[in-house]
Amino acid sequence: MIQSRRNALAILGATAAFLAPGRWTAVFAAQQPNPRPLPQPKPSANAPLNQNVPMGMDGPQLNPAQRQGDINRQLQAAIRTEVDKLCQMANELKEDMLRVNPGETLSVSFVKKAQAIEKLAKQIKDQAKG
Repeated sequence: MIQSRRNALAILGATAAFLAPGRWTAVFAAQQPNPRPLPQPKPSANAPLNQNVPMGMDGPQLNPAQRQGDINRQLQAAIRTEVDKLCQMANELKEDMLRVNPGETLSVSFVKKAQAIEKLAKQIKDQAKG
């Protein structure tokens, strides 16, 4: 029994030495393809359109008040579309409530719609705060 254990350990040691890291790593690495491509850098939104032009010289400059006005208009437009969506979802929930028998329990889809409305209302509130 001791001899069989010694043989097993000898075989295990020889196998470990054969598969030692560093010796076969290059072989195994060459066999496996790259699992995913490397990420590519994205250009900055503030980068100049023409790389040969100094910063700030590639277009009309807006003063801070004009920039803030543009941002406010975009924010208001986004809030309006979300409020319209909220009203539509609330009306659908109201119609579902009118169709449901008062003696029945509310369905899971009804509760999920209510949660979606609540989530959208919270998002609108957070956007309105700024």
